[in-house]
Amino acid sequence: MDNSSQLVRPLKSLGLHLPPSCIEFCPAFPSYFLVGTYCLEPETPNLGSEGAESDANAEAQSETEEDSRRRKQPQSRNGSIIVFQLLSGDVTPLQTIPQPSAILDLRFNPNDGSRDVCAVVSSTATLALFRLSPGPSEGQQQHQQPLKHVATMDLAALSRGAIGPPPDGTEILFLSFCWHPSRPDLAAVTTSTGHVYIVHIPILDEGNSWELRPEPVITHMLETWCAAISPAATIPSDSKQQSEDGGRQGGAEVVEKEAVFRVYSGGDDSMLRFTTCRWGREGLLTDTISPRDSRGHDAGATAILPLFIEEQDGIQHELVVTGSYDERIRLFAIPLRIGGGKAKNLAESSLGGGVWRLKLIDLDRRAQPDYSWRARILASCMHAGVRIVELTGTAASEYHFRVLCRFEEHKSMNYGSDYQPGWRDKLSVVSTSFYDNLLCLWEFASP
Repeated sequence: MDNSSQLVRPLKSLGLHLPPSCIEFCPAFPSYFLVGTYCLEPETPNLGSEGAESDANAEAQSETEEDSRRRKQPQSRNGSIIVFQLLSGDVTPLQTIPQPSAILDLRFNPNDGSRDVCAVVSSTATLALFRLSPGPSEGQQQHQQPLKHVATMDLAALSRGAIGPPPDGTEILFLSFCWHPSRPDLAAVTTSTGHVYIVHIPILDEGNSWELRPEPVITHMLETWCAAISPAATIPSDSKQQSEDGGRQGGAEVVEKEAVFRVYSGGDDSMLRFTTCRWGREGLLTDTISPRDSRGHDAGATAILPLFIEEQDGIQHELVVTGSYDERIRLFAIPLRIGGGKAKNLAESSLGGGVWRLKLIDLDRRAQPDYSWRARILASCMHAGVRIVELTGTAASEYHFRVLCRFEEHKSMNYGSDYQPGWRDKLSVVSTSFYDNLLCLWEFASP
């Protein structure tokens, strides 16, 4: 890791009542952000110092057979959702909604018209929708209850019994969630049992017509830590229903009626997996292309960030950034069409800590003397703190990572970081750390 990068100090620090596990700003109301918390009840058996060291999101610990028999009852967890407002450099907590389960992930819908809707996944395999409605004076400090519950979906109930805990009594946790980047009613959720499920969520519906495909589209050998749906507007498909122009022009009509999309997932089995899915005209997932693997991680794959499509050697590839427990950030070129060759590892760099989450700050595809494109990425790096990373690509197909700044005030695991939307010269970042229940505000001046 490059230690010559800028080391940033906090502007504000706040203590929280429970360990923070995830955070996100609201794209519809950029002065507001949500923090999800995770608490494993202290009376739960089989929680020693080794278990605490593993982290809130990694419940799979080595056990003796006797330990396994004792764990017939689900571990008890709770959490909360906290609403904050960042205004004129002040961070103000506005609302706390206690939750009967621990919060593993929360994500606002990125699509216009739905950007005030947040999905929250929990340790009891539930998916809940909340709507942020701060009122007409978003630019002023509010003292109300802006976050409203819309609906909650239970995995086992929605699948009508097709999905349930394994015979050994292992719990199912929802570990992560991602929205489709251009279809506001489609999403993916990952589980502690190694699966990725596709969910159809009519945003304004209160749950009566939510639809979940009982069969997972991807399966890992161990926990599936993360998933991402490609932002590419059209994914080539071998289906006869796909137009001959590969999805362009006339193919756009097919995509509009049948969402053809690429899903990526990362698991504790160190695998990056991907498949192509088709959401049919009547809402059912009519077919998927068998998942493919991409090796190259030395530990669990924990974060996935698709960037854009680039042609290499006459074949279209999607550039995808990944993070891993092995403390490295990597850039892969994934063939867009199944059968187009193997995924290639184009670049990698050590960030000093497990790379738990990646968030794109900006992507500049205007050619400059030193590069043909540049991406800047916010990385949550567990015990190493936070990094802002620059990734560049040249016309000669050379790719480089460079750490622009480091934030290392957190004294325990940094699982969640996000930046305030609408920034110009300075990036306002809020980051959290787990065991010390800490939330920090800091700034990065863009070079």
